[in-house]
Amino acid sequence: METTFKKLAVRFTFFVLLITALSFAAEQWMPALKPTIHWPVILLIMYILTLGVLYLLVNSLKARMVKFVNTYLLVSFGKMILFAVLLFVYAWLNPDDAVSFILTFLVYYLALLIYEVAVLLGMNKPKK
Repeated sequence: METTFKKLAVRFTFFVLLITALSFAAEQWMPALKPTIHWPVILLIMYILTLGVLYLLVNSLKARMVKFVNTYLLVSFGKMILFAVLLFVYAWLNPDDAVSFILTFLVYYLALLIYEVAVLLGMNKPKK
C-alpha cells in the first residue's frame, strides 16, 4: 500500500504543479481575471491537506469498506469546516481581497476535489 500512496503522491504533485503553471500563466497573460495575490499559499495549504487526506484514505482502503466510508465522510466534513473557517477569517481580516480570495480558493478546491474523487474511484475498481 505504501507504493500505491507514493505513486499517488507523485501524480498528485504533478497535477498541482500543472495547476501552479496554469495559475501563473493566467496571472501573467489574463490580468482581467485578478486572482488573489495569495494563490500560492492557498495552493500549498490545499496540497498538504489533500496529500494527508489521500494518505488516510489509501490506508483505510486496506480495511473494510465501512471503515473507508466513515473515514471519507469524517475527513471530508473536517476539511469543509476547516476551509470554511479559513475563508471566513480571511474575509473578515481582508475585506478588500475577500471576493478574489474566495473565488480563487473555490476554483482550486473544485479542481483538487475532482482529482481526489477520480483517484479514489480508480483505486476502487476491480483489477482484471
